[in-house]
Amino acid sequence: FDTNSFTQRWRELSLTIGDPKAILALSAHWYVPATAVTAMANPRTIHDFSGFPRELSEFEYPAPGSPALASRVSELLSTQNVIQDDTQWGLDHGTWSVLAQMYPEADIPVVQLSLNSTLAAAEHLDVGKALHTLRREGVLILCSGNVVHHLGMLDRSQHDGVYDWAHRFDSE
Repeated sequence: FDTNSFTQRWRELSLTIGDPKAILALSAHWYVPATAVTAMANPRTIHDFSGFPRELSEFEYPAPGSPALASRVSELLSTQNVIQDDTQWGLDHGTWSVLAQMYPEADIPVVQLSLNSTLAAAEHLDVGKALHTLRREGVLILCSGNVVHHLGMLDRSQHDGVYDWAHRFDSE
């Protein structure tokens, strides 16, 4: 991975908050018409992209999963039908690309929760409220995604690859 201001800030954040007992990750890349949680002991590293250097496609983030945390998430979201996915998904690049910077040792259990495309905004807020208790239980809740995510428009001539209009959006 390249080291830049973003990767440095992720590392600094992990040093500030320390090592959690586990991580619950929500990535915009697992956007499906259901609520699902990874429930396998060893989630695979998903390479859900193309057109990048081979090193990214070969990168592995072998963090353990946590079936116990997956069950706890299902318990907290008991008003929904939560699918316990123990074979299909894993950790997509919206999750492992951030965690590889924060916790490069990949030794903290990670569970990924889907974003349910059938829920309204208020229902997504209810999901967040229901999961809030995990923070008191030592679980880091990591949400990954960005308003600007059109990789075809990435300006590699810029130091950080970001257009001025994207910087303005972030600062306003």
